[in-house]
Amino acid sequence: MVKKYLEQKRKHHHVWANYLKRWSINGKEVYHSTIKGKISFDSIKSIAVEKDFYQIRPLDARHIEAIKAFSSLSPIELQKLHISYLKDFIEIQKLENHYTKIGIKNEETEKAIYATKCNLLENLHSAQENEAREVIESLSNREPDALNSEKNTINFINFFGHQISRTKTFKDTLLTASLKKDIATGTSLAKNLSECWWFISYMLGMNIGASLYATRKTDKHCILLNDTDIPFITSDQPIINAHTSLREDKISPPDDEHCDFYYPITPSVAYMINKSDRFQRGINQVSIYTVNELNIKLARKANVYIVSNSESSLKPLLKHVGQHFTNVLSS
Repeated sequence: MVKKYLEQKRKHHHVWANYLKRWSINGKEVYHSTIKGKISFDSIKSIAVEKDFYQIRPLDARHIEAIKAFSSLSPIELQKLHISYLKDFIEIQKLENHYTKIGIKNEETEKAIYATKCNLLENLHSAQENEAREVIESLSNREPDALNSEKNTINFINFFGHQISRTKTFKDTLLTASLKKDIATGTSLAKNLSECWWFISYMLGMNIGASLYATRKTDKHCILLNDTDIPFITSDQPIINAHTSLREDKISPPDDEHCDFYYPITPSVAYMINKSDRFQRGINQVSIYTVNELNIKLARKANVYIVSNSESSLKPLLKHVGQHFTNVLSS
């Protein structure tokens, strides 16, 4: 039996598997699109997962410079938090380097080091998921009372920010845009970002969460109830900016006032954090027109997977999957 601290978590879900279960009719499988543009009924465990996606990679001076450059754009308190996390990860790297220099091989030590690199960031995301669980359960039951707790609100908004930045879709979109800029300017930003993305994505999640928490009293926090015949779908990018002013062919970040973050919680409940006045604070009943609009927008921002509790709800959306990423490539 493998000791607990030596267990290696290598299948990393960038969308919470427990969350995807809300679209399952049997608790194990969901209807989802495939890379070939078909619809499959398959295990939740096979969706939005990539081997070693969050594994800690070596950081050299170039990476640290890139991380600090991104961090310097943040408020000072967030910069301190970024550097605190960065120091912890660098310390692990130093310990590994020290072990290598000693030159004495120890199988258990090597397994422990590798398990730490595989598990540490994955465990941080798992902890955030667990901290947000009470709120998501409450919202799923159309009972927002859990958000009356300040602690629950902090936990949920923190999770919300990271769920935006932790996905493969978010990574591929930003790295592709960076690569196109590198080609035009002769720089190597995309390569540096790719090699230390595991940390930068976590740092960006912190920033998004902190920003949304800071503006929580002026933003419109909305619960959308869907009692139509068409379910809300979800995807491998489950939180998107659904502001009505956004153009599909524009890939640059929107202005702050043009951010309406949409997050389907179940086939019949969604949550939005809005800058606009499109919906009122609190509970909103939505029309089938709105459900269709939001489903199309979510499909366009997906990478490969859109997910639902029925095959019929996915069929008309297949043609939209990945359109945003196509715009990134062609712009």
